[in-house]
Amino acid sequence: MTWLDTLPKVFWYGSIALEALLCVRLFSNSFWREYPRFTLFVGVLCIESIALAIIRPYGQTLYGEVWIVSRSVALVLESLAVVEIFSRWAHHFPGIDTFGRKLFAGLAIGALVAASATLPADASRAGWVFAYQITSVVNREIHLLLAVFLALMIGFFVFFGGPVAPNLRRHTWLMLWFLSATGASYFSSTVARTFWLTSILMPAASFSALVGWLAAFRRGQDVRVPAAPSPADLAEYHAAEALSQTLLRFGERITLRGLLGLK
Repeated sequence: MTWLDTLPKVFWYGSIALEALLCVRLFSNSFWREYPRFTLFVGVLCIESIALAIIRPYGQTLYGEVWIVSRSVALVLESLAVVEIFSRWAHHFPGIDTFGRKLFAGLAIGALVAASATLPADASRAGWVFAYQITSVVNREIHLLLAVFLALMIGFFVFFGGPVAPNLRRHTWLMLWFLSATGASYFSSTVARTFWLTSILMPAASFSALVGWLAAFRRGQDVRVPAAPSPADLAEYHAAEALSQTLLRFGERITLRGLLGLK
């Protein structure tokens, strides 16, 4: 057995332990009240990892079927966890929040369209089972979408200022790393067909993100400590508030039916 066979297992089984520890940390310190969707996502990841580890010796067919179902559930919860992050950053600015949610819905539709458009090219590659193919491609597109959405959000609030707690700021950067690395892992398997890289990159990304989350959530750092705003801070806040009101009015004219081109 080579290190290429051993290393992914070390990361995978290590991640199971870290997922369980993170769940305990989130509940014992009441962080789950602030991040309920993220807590549920981590819990599902832990259950998924344990189930797949138990099922793996019994055959690839059963393993694949469980993976398809668990991935679908985890993907939904992961998306909700990203929306949760955005809402906590934007809750001072209802217009930005409303516009961002509609932008997220539009990007999600675009990701699904992109996944559908790339399926014919993926289907031409040998060795694919169609159900696994669909799940992998959708995971690839959604993870990359979520990473782009978070990156845009961070860039926006870096420009306008982000009145958020240290826990939330660290959590956001770790989620961006997790989404980007996971999306790159699925990309390497579905497009580049480098399965050996995927088998290392994905568990390594999960392991490193879980270590980071365990260190990121700290007691007493859920609320930003009030400070006397400087003139520059006030100017940033007023600019963001003005943009928020503009986006609120703009968002009222945008509907999901309109994004889909329906009357």
